[in-house]
Amino acid sequence: EILSLNLSAGNRQRYLQLSFTEPYIKNRPITAGFSVFGYTQKFFGEGTFLSQNLEAQQGLGGTELDFLSVSDENLFTRTSYGGSVFASAPLSEFYRKRRFTQFSRVGLSYQFSTSSVTDPEVNQDPENPASFIPVIYAQESIITSRLTGSFNYDTRNASVDPTSGREFSVQLAVAGLAGDVRTYQPTIQYSQFFPVRRKRSERPEVFGFRIIAGTVGSFATSSKVRNAQSLAFVDGVPIFERFFLGDEFSIRGYNVRSISPLAPLDTFITSRNVVFSTTPAGAIEAVPNLPASLANVGVFTGVGGSNPAQLPRSFTPIGADTQILGNFEYRIPVIGNTVGLAAFADIGSAFNIRSKNDQIFNSNFLPDQPFLSSVGVVPCPRSETGFEFPTLTTLAACNANSQLALVAGGLVLRDTRLVTTEELENARNNGPFDPITGLPFGFQRVFLRGEAQTNTAVRLSESLFSKLGDYRASLGMEVRVQVPVINVPFRLIFAYNPKARENQIIDGFPFIFNEKKRVIRFSVGRTF
Repeated sequence: EILSLNLSAGNRQRYLQLSFTEPYIKNRPITAGFSVFGYTQKFFGEGTFLSQNLEAQQGLGGTELDFLSVSDENLFTRTSYGGSVFASAPLSEFYRKRRFTQFSRVGLSYQFSTSSVTDPEVNQDPENPASFIPVIYAQESIITSRLTGSFNYDTRNASVDPTSGREFSVQLAVAGLAGDVRTYQPTIQYSQFFPVRRKRSERPEVFGFRIIAGTVGSFATSSKVRNAQSLAFVDGVPIFERFFLGDEFSIRGYNVRSISPLAPLDTFITSRNVVFSTTPAGAIEAVPNLPASLANVGVFTGVGGSNPAQLPRSFTPIGADTQILGNFEYRIPVIGNTVGLAAFADIGSAFNIRSKNDQIFNSNFLPDQPFLSSVGVVPCPRSETGFEFPTLTTLAACNANSQLALVAGGLVLRDTRLVTTEELENARNNGPFDPITGLPFGFQRVFLRGEAQTNTAVRLSESLFSKLGDYRASLGMEVRVQVPVINVPFRLIFAYNPKARENQIIDGFPFIFNEKKRVIRFSVGRTF
């Protein structure tokens, strides 16, 4: 019987897992057990810099000491907890004892988990707006109920560093029974080991390889997943369950989770309750006696509306729905079981065969300032610098079809109408000027104010590096030193990456891949 307790705790993150395993039931090789877990993490919300909460802003933008010492009441909390039960048995328990059934094992497990995000404690006090942190993306509690069946055939002569034999495993996980996530995930893995030289020695030179193929998809989408309003789910699949390659346990010469399709993000603005104000930020001071329809120039209609306002396109990794990975090694013992060398070749691809449907998620509506100023910049030919920070005003003026005058971030009003750049220039040529505003007499600088949200269209159908041919590979050599007691090797890895990507600009967006042809890394553990 095995009873284990894993516990880790810090000022921002805590994890607890309790598990029990009975390896023999009624003196038969039938294994069963259970585990329960709980996990919490404190983190800064995306709206921190949009708040007036100086302590939270200092913690996020200050020194490392500021980051670690900020009060928990200013942080969002992600909570996950759940449990699982599992059982497995040799196939010979159900069929006649033959070589195949004795080396085969079948298993079944069930896992139930829930995850949620709660707002900071400071948001519970409506009478203290100076501490309130805007919630840009809200997400409900998500329940996952998953059943997994497995089959394993294993003739290896050791579970750790085998010198001969093979292992074949098939696994199918299906989530959807009484839960919000509805996915399927089949995985196949095959590995084999051949002694090559000094075959009769206890420590021969060995050639081994491992092949993994897997895919994940969604057979239905629940309302919670559909309305998650974030990239927590891609095509109905939790993003952390999609495939990312790159690390010392997949393709050794690449950074962790760096091999993935990249999806374009087209972000639009929707606005409401728009008025003209004499102030560009802070409290709105409405301009009197203006027709309500005049402010329609700042009423933006999101994705595909009649008055769109779009921010520059960006890209983000979304993971793949399918992966194929191959690892090949030639292992050479040098000093007993302690020191060894391994020449290796890794090759793999994380690609999409189903994730073709675009999806849209929206932020909450927030006061236009400072929210819009935090979402980047927009190109603006009417600006001296060629770009402007987004506001309802600059979005209206910088629109390709607009001829409105833009002065110091504001539109220009004359009587009860907005003036164009041409009209303002003509008035400036004739003068005279108001010494306070710097504009010709009768002209007034005004600002569009209201509430705004972002509408982000994830263009899965236009994803980059999403094909089988977008593979990556690493070739190289490892020096391994076996550590007693813990029985894992320390590894010094020398890798050459023949398909490393150079930093480049695609569709006007700069990509910093941070991929190098030659890499030296230190790691602990085994690739396979």
